[in-house]
Formats: sequence, structure tokens, C-alpha cells
Amino acid sequence: MHMIRWGILGAARIAEGELIPAIKQASNAELVAVASRDAAKGQAYAEKNGIGKVYSSYEDLLDSPDIDAVYIPLPNHLHAKWSIEAAKRGKHVLCEKPAALTADETRAMVEAANQHSVLWMEAFMYQFHPQWQRVGEIIDSGEIGDVKLIEAHFSFKLDRPGDIRWDPAKGGGSLYDVGSYAVHVCRALAGDEVPSQIEGAAVFKEDGMVDLTASAVMKFPNGIIAHLDSSFDVAGRQEVELAGSKGSLVISHAFRPDQGDAKLRITTSDGYREESVEQENMYRLQVEHFGNAVEQGLPLRNTPEQSIRNMEIIDAIYAAAGRKE
Repeated sequence: MHMIRWGILGAARIAEGELIPAIKQASNAELVAVASRDAAKGQAYAEKNGIGKVYSSYEDLLDSPDIDAVYIPLPNHLHAKWSIEAAKRGKHVLCEKPAALTADETRAMVEAANQHSVLWMEAFMYQFHPQWQRVGEIIDSGEIGDVKLIEAHFSFKLDRPGDIRWDPAKGGGSLYDVGSYAVHVCRALAGDEVPSQIEGAAVFKEDGMVDLTASAVMKFPNGIIAHLDSSFDVAGRQEVELAGSKGSLVISHAFRPDQGDAKLRITTSDGYREESVEQENMYRLQVEHFGNAVEQGLPLRNTPEQSIRNMEIIDAIYAAAGRKE
């Protein structure tokens, strides 16, 4: 088996806590290098995380012949620039969500990847957790009937005043940060269709650009209606509920089952039951999936086209909510 040689752009906390262990555990991956514009920070980060090579610029890492794929955990406003630069240098890209700040930026990223024959994927890791395979099985079994309504919630209390997610210039806002998950899951559960109607509302900071809380309702051509919300201003929750013609299904820790339990709650005319799904490292499964797509030509679970549609919806929600440009 060929090992995909990974590099990381930026000494980010999310990479340290999630993706670095995942790459090291993956059966088809090797962590080769990290790039940081702060040389001392990069060296300390590499030593702490057992990374053999440190580059003092992103360009140098991308130019290295020893790198096959890069993970981009940079601030949101830098996703497009460095995804495109990576593609130009022949590197496959796993990019943190949200893909970019607009659908137009996302289209440019996808075009660059296609032009240079590399893979690009937005990192919605939750979909690789086994609980979502089980959700699909329950839906396909017909136990809850035809899905009619979808509810998706993702929020947490962001109490750090200097956090980058408050910065409008860097893509701050709850819809970008956690609402993107809710948009993604609603679309996936509605059959990856494009909504025929989108309504949105949000509570913004004084700048009118960074949303503390956002909410949206989407109607899909197949008759499914989805409601989603995201927030930096309420206590943590990450629940998804499907209401069908015969019953309902609730995923209690939909996006971060590693922070709680992978428990499904099913209610039908036959009664109520709970199912627990065995925990697995969804980040590792994501890395292995991406590596298999690179090496074996297997289809991506989250395609670039899906990411474009996701960002089109986020654009539409912000427009409906009256965000300042």
C-alpha cells in the first residue's frame, strides 16, 4: 500500500488535537511536515507532535516533492488562496470547513483542482462516523417512513473575546463555523437536492457582519422542509432530528459524537428505543477515505460540487438575514 505523504499548512490547534493523531493512526498516511511562518512556533509545534520536517513558508512545503497531500486548517479567509496554490503545485487538498467565504471562491478552488488534476475535499469529518451509516440504514429500511422534516442544531458558547471567529475580515460567524455542518447535513438528508426556497435570519454583532446566532428554513423540491440554527451565544448542542411519515429519529451528538455518545433515539407507533453505535475515530476514517480516493481513484464522499452548493446556501442565508457586505 502506498502511503500518502501529508503536510500541514499552519501550526493550528485543530490540527494538533484532531488531524495529527488521525494521520498518524491512519493505515495509508504518513505525516511528513508542517509549515509555519513563525519559525520558532513551527519548530516547537513539530517537536511536540513528532513531525520530522518544518518549513518556514507555506510555499516551501507546497514545493516539496516529498508531499502528496496537504491539510489546510488556516483561518477561513485563507482557504481559497492556499487551496489554489496547493493545486497549482500538484498537491491534493483536505480543506477545513467552511470551504471558503463565498460560493464564487469555492468554484475557483474547485476549478483549480480540476485544472491541475488533484483532489480537493472539504473536511466534514462527522459524516465518516459509523453512526451516520446506521442513520442511513434506518432511513432506507422505511422504519420512520418518508422523511418530511429535518431539524439541525449546532451551537456552543464562545467566551473568548479575542477569538478569530469574532473577526469579520477572517470569516468569523457562527454560520460559517458550525452552521456549515447543519447546512451540509440537511442537504445530505434531503437527497443532496438544491433548495427551491431559503429563508434566513440572524443576530449580528455591532459590525453587522459576524453573526452570533443564525437560523434558516429550506424547502427542497422533493417536499422536505429543513430548519437549521447555529450560535456562539447559547449552550452547546449538536442535535439532528428527522421526522418521517411513520416515526422520528434523533441523533443526539450529530457532529461531535466523540464529545459525548453516539446514540440514536427512534420513536414509531411500535414504541421508543435507543441504539448506541460503537465509537470510532472519524478523523482517521476521513484521512483514510481521502487517501483511498487519491491512491485508488475511489469517489469522494463529500464532492467539490456539494461544497459549492453548501456555500451557495450559506451565501443565500446571509443575504436573507441582511448581513452587511
